[in-house]
Amino acid sequence: MAEKVASKLKGNMWRLIILAIAGSLIYGLPYFRTYYYDAYVAAYNLTNTQMGSLGSMFGVFGMVSYLFGGVVADFFSPKKLISVSLILTGVAGICHLFVTSYSMLLVIYLVWGFTSLFAFWPALVKGIRSLASQNEQGKAYGFMEAGRGVTNAIHLAIALAIINAVSRSSGGGSDITASGLNAGIVFYSAVVIVLGLLVLMFFKDEKGGEKSERFNFKQVVTVIKLPQVWILCVILCCTYVMNMSYSYFNPYATSAFSMAMIGGTIVTIMADYIRPFASVGGGVLADRIGRPKIMVTCFLIMAVGTLAIALFPTMSVPVFVIVCAIIYVGMYCNYGIVFSLMEDGGIPMEVSGTAIGLISTIGYLPEVVCPLAAGTILDTYSELGYKYYFIAVAVMMFIGIGAILVWNLSLKKQKNA
Repeated sequence: MAEKVASKLKGNMWRLIILAIAGSLIYGLPYFRTYYYDAYVAAYNLTNTQMGSLGSMFGVFGMVSYLFGGVVADFFSPKKLISVSLILTGVAGICHLFVTSYSMLLVIYLVWGFTSLFAFWPALVKGIRSLASQNEQGKAYGFMEAGRGVTNAIHLAIALAIINAVSRSSGGGSDITASGLNAGIVFYSAVVIVLGLLVLMFFKDEKGGEKSERFNFKQVVTVIKLPQVWILCVILCCTYVMNMSYSYFNPYATSAFSMAMIGGTIVTIMADYIRPFASVGGGVLADRIGRPKIMVTCFLIMAVGTLAIALFPTMSVPVFVIVCAIIYVGMYCNYGIVFSLMEDGGIPMEVSGTAIGLISTIGYLPEVVCPLAAGTILDTYSELGYKYYFIAVAVMMFIGIGAILVWNLSLKKQKNA
């Protein structure tokens, strides 16, 4: 049995790599404006409020469409959805080159919300699930998340080099010009279109499981009634709270420990370098030791580490950096394997897209709630607000531990039944 499990994932490794790369690069265009904020504002004569509106158009559309995209992922094959999503994202990027007005930019970001969130994400997660056998789900998702992290670092460096080179050649010197931005947009558009074609050629759907004729709405209702789906919503939500909160370690370090601004930035960037190792290591250990055990351990690591940062009156800079690094390990271990729990929960493959959509709709709420909560707390309590916010984050980690324990009890009841 172990050989069959290994051979399935090994045989699909190239497809896993392509999907991991696609899972990173498809978001290069929607988040392009954040990488080159000032240059983007200048190129399109935008205000900060308008820039925020572009992000809101993309994010809010995504939050309300995960569930519907999940249902669509059960009607159509993941291969077709992923391929079409990548190609349409690239086509919208090409259209972006000819956009000159704010209203048209809103339309572009709405399209990106549809292609990269509505149809793409549930299909991607479902597609990854089909590439590995039951006992290698943690490894598959861990490799996927690690691949996304490595790809992020690579494509950001390549795009920056292209943008800088074109900006200099167009007379911008050290400043980023509109021509440079357009070159970056062309790079991302071309790459995602090529990736869409590669997925279409090399990715294979699991036989029988994803065919639309196997879809039955009664099965969706059954899945929605599964307690495991709702418990996974809580687990993902608690995990993602840390993903949306670790960026506050940077300003806290410069404020509380008088760390230089560059040092505080390094504390945040360090997470990207830890991500690949933590995701792969967490996935491998999860398959060997048990996914719930690993997740409980990582939640505990994050809770204790965050409480240490919040409650210790003094902390040397090296100790602070080490504590942050340990928290990042726990964060990416959990985030890399959370969707692998679906296999343990017995969620049928033919309706897993709907389950993923529902889990994502609730599980990614911290993307909306955490910045608002953190901003309100910090504006109210100033530097002391960091401690209050970190304590709240630690509480969410303990809630995550509780959700895992409830998950184990639910599986025992399911097994006995």
